[in-house]
Amino acid sequence: MRPFSLYAILLIIVMAACEKESRIDIPYEGDKIVLNSLIQPDSLMYIRVTKSKPVKESGNLRFPELAGAVVTLQEDGTTLPAPRWTVINGKGYYVSQGVAKVGARYTVNVSYTGLASVVAVDSTPTRPATRDAFAQKTSNRVRFSLKDNAAEKNYYRIRVYNADTVNGVIVPLKQDTVKFRLDPSYNNNFIDIIGNAYYSEVLLTDERINGKDVLFVLQTSKEIIASHMIVEVSGLTRGAFKYLDGTYSQRLEDRLDFSIDPVNIFSNVENGYGIVAGVNAGRLSFSVE
Repeated sequence: MRPFSLYAILLIIVMAACEKESRIDIPYEGDKIVLNSLIQPDSLMYIRVTKSKPVKESGNLRFPELAGAVVTLQEDGTTLPAPRWTVINGKGYYVSQGVAKVGARYTVNVSYTGLASVVAVDSTPTRPATRDAFAQKTSNRVRFSLKDNAAEKNYYRIRVYNADTVNGVIVPLKQDTVKFRLDPSYNNNFIDIIGNAYYSEVLLTDERINGKDVLFVLQTSKEIIASHMIVEVSGLTRGAFKYLDGTYSQRLEDRLDFSIDPVNIFSNVENGYGIVAGVNAGRLSFSVE
């Protein structure tokens, strides 16, 4: 064995032996109800109710479900039929008995024995006006147009999927989100916030495009080879935007970032944690040329 290889192995052993556990003191205010629901118009409402717990080990992040909670749901001040407890893919949800409406204001109240009751309120936004999605095989550009409504303050989330046809319907390929960035050659409105990195979603406000009809050109990280694609542009309420923006690394990078101050993660749940917010996703499904 050459001396260099031996020294390299010894260095790895020494570094491993010197590794120490780092303990970070994370404040805990006691057990509280955690309430989460992103409400999509024309869809049933899925309300997730769990109990908080102190973070003691990064490998045990499952929070206890509160299957016996009392959940009430109101639409524009009118009480709706009680959501029903339903287990979906191993997780419990309180599911509404009717679909959500565009522009309605929803109030979710949750009570559970031994914990402070919580309440959260938000409305559902309109669907973004998008059109003319296009992409070519062997290229790395996807384009579409968005008409912003000048009468509203709008928040958007953009995602792109590779897709295929199933029984004549274009559906996204499972877990095949396309990473992209806004092409700096075309999207000058966002030139100062476009970096070199590619993301599986981009969050934007209409501050720079208020009332405009804008052509978005997305630069994908890989060459396009799919036969079909889907561009998803979601309208968000302010609460949804702030929550999704604040939890980006946890949701999309599959890691727990202890450097993030939990106070900075937006929550509109009074006396508890989590988010209840409106999202209205519109999809442009198309064949790749």
